[in-house]
Amino acid sequence: MLDVQNLRKAYDGLEVLKGISFSLKKGETKVLIGPSGSGKSTLLRCINYLTVPDAGCIKLNNAEVLDGNIDSMRAKMGFVFQDFNLFSHLTVLDNIRICQMKVKGKDKHSATERAHQELMRVGLADKSNAYPAELSGGQQQRVSIARALAMDPDVLLFDEPTSALDPELTGEVTRVMQQLAKDGMTMVVVTHEMNFARQAADEIIFMEHGNIVEQGSPESMFNESTHERTRAFLNVIAEHG
Repeated sequence: MLDVQNLRKAYDGLEVLKGISFSLKKGETKVLIGPSGSGKSTLLRCINYLTVPDAGCIKLNNAEVLDGNIDSMRAKMGFVFQDFNLFSHLTVLDNIRICQMKVKGKDKHSATERAHQELMRVGLADKSNAYPAELSGGQQQRVSIARALAMDPDVLLFDEPTSALDPELTGEVTRVMQQLAKDGMTMVVVTHEMNFARQAADEIIFMEHGNIVEQGSPESMFNESTHERTRAFLNVIAEHG
């Protein structure tokens, strides 16, 4: 479904991505891990051209992303940010409806129906008339996930979706994401939540200094990683819980 080949990006001469390649099949969840500054978030932003890569090829369903209408291609890739990015002046319902109506041309009735479906899916069926400021951080992030799902994306990209949350709110978001993985949603997830990586990932990719150092199944990465740097990183994460 998603094929990334030799992706490169530099800022002011500093290479942030040094030829990243990986592929993602329909229904797979890939988890990107690594220290801060390793290029994980830049990679996600390059995949849907929020950041324009310097070189490389990105294909979605065998179509080169830049060969088509970039907005229509981007609409097929849902993006869940660290900081929710909800419209503060709109209700939860309107936050989820607006993209369906503006981007996909849906009428208000069908957009409303879909919004309610996705709010139920993320456990917020009773919050449709609330405003973002009335919600906890975990609830706001679940609204962001519902908004992304309502666009019928082919793939969902998550950029550290729990990093802005208090620890006690993290679980309510990762549980929703785990269920999406079980339901066969195609996802690329940047996260430091190793329990999520263990339970939901089909493959874990460890990045550092703009390179893929090692990749493999959760079992192989946590129990049989071959690269010393991977083991060191995972040990530090485990020590900090």
